[in-house]
Amino acid sequence: MPYSKIGLDMVPDQIPEFAVESEHGTDVFRRVDTPKERRYHYECIATVNWSGSRPEVTSYHEDARKAPERMIAAATRLRETSVLGQGFVLGNPRSYPLPDTPGVQLDLFVYLDFFRHWQITAMEIARIKALVQSGGTLKPPDISRIFRLLLDANQVSQAQFFVKAFFPYLLRVSQEKKDDRWQNAAYALRMIGDLQLRAGQKRQALQAYEASIALADNPFRRGLAIQAAYAAGDRAAALRHIESYEGQWRLPERLATIKAVMTSSETGDVL
Repeated sequence: MPYSKIGLDMVPDQIPEFAVESEHGTDVFRRVDTPKERRYHYECIATVNWSGSRPEVTSYHEDARKAPERMIAAATRLRETSVLGQGFVLGNPRSYPLPDTPGVQLDLFVYLDFFRHWQITAMEIARIKALVQSGGTLKPPDISRIFRLLLDANQVSQAQFFVKAFFPYLLRVSQEKKDDRWQNAAYALRMIGDLQLRAGQKRQALQAYEASIALADNPFRRGLAIQAAYAAGDRAAALRHIESYEGQWRLPERLATIKAVMTSSETGDVL
């Protein structure tokens, strides 16, 4: 979601994760503050799916991975707080949810602020899409920025237009190793990998991660490549990236588990 000046009259660490319904299930968001710039943005860190007998959490951030119970709690709060599902008309104040509803005062103001951010994001995505459709071009910082907006908002379906528009160009940048000093192409490729992995496009996600690594390697991107290769069932790629990772850094437990599966006869999803 786009960055904005802090406007909520509250202490940031008092704002819990909160949930909204999405095309994937129930997305859980958190507010990310940058105090030095007096700015913040919202980002989706997990999706909770209620289709089974128990809620399943798909984590996109380490904080969500470490505390799935908090993600479920946020999704449950949305389901069980009637005022959060109350319909109202912007032009009719009498239909607005009441801020004096017990226990939801903070929620109402958080969702109100999120609504403002969401509208700004939606308008910006629509503006850039119209620009591209009319034959306009974007500079590398603008390309990475649009993918950041899409990723923060978890707009996986919306992202497919932009992946189709910019992925070939970014792959050429990777092959030619002509990224800018801020590594915008590498960053955009990493985010394309994230979006495509969420979309179930596992091999394209792996391709994007590998192209990002070709421009600028680091343990985070290399770990994502390992996870994408494992998810795609590409044992050779997974082991190749594990070898490269261990040649530079210590393999964390999560990736060590994948290595154990890849180097044995075990099968199954441990991601």
